[in-house]
Amino acid sequence: MEKNLYVTTAIPYASGKPHIGHAIDYLLADSWARYWKQNGKTVRFQVGTDEHGNKVSAKALAEQKTPQEFADAISADYKTFIQKMDVEYTDFVRTTDDHHRAACQYIWQKLQPYIYKGTYDGWYCVGHEAFFTDKEVQDNGGICPDHQTNYQQVSEENYFLKCSAFTDQVREAIESKRMEIVPEFRAKEFLELMKDGLKDVSISRPKK
Repeated sequence: MEKNLYVTTAIPYASGKPHIGHAIDYLLADSWARYWKQNGKTVRFQVGTDEHGNKVSAKALAEQKTPQEFADAISADYKTFIQKMDVEYTDFVRTTDDHHRAACQYIWQKLQPYIYKGTYDGWYCVGHEAFFTDKEVQDNGGICPDHQTNYQQVSEENYFLKCSAFTDQVREAIESKRMEIVPEFRAKEFLELMKDGLKDVSISRPKK
């Protein structure tokens, strides 16, 4: 049995203070990490904050701070929050950390043959930092139910990752269980979604 295990939580946006939902995430991951440490594995357990994006920038502007100043304060709140729960993480990673930026640059360079510029058209929610389908926007009357803000129609040049180039490799990895997805019905669901090939995805955020 392999002795190493990597556990990671979601990395929340540094746009607001932590709440009980975040606590559940950390405590579940901490329980899992402790269980495997008791069973002899060497565990790397990562938590942290995502400090980039329009949402963080907008909140900083509202408080008349620079994005870095705002992110520094929120990140400190998260660190204190996690420590008060006695969560035994090994790494607290901020996306503004020098080593994180260097790692992203390294990955980007490795993927360079599969990255290209294209035009993305869609409905965008700043609060979610995500795009939504026409049907989702219509069903919600043009307003995000979580943030009570209008979806924005975005059309701009983005960077795309050519996922379509890896369709056969991903399918083989799932079917052979070299890449295991659990529960099993999720693996079948994913294979069904990619039956016509993986879609290229935007990997850059809107400029606005």
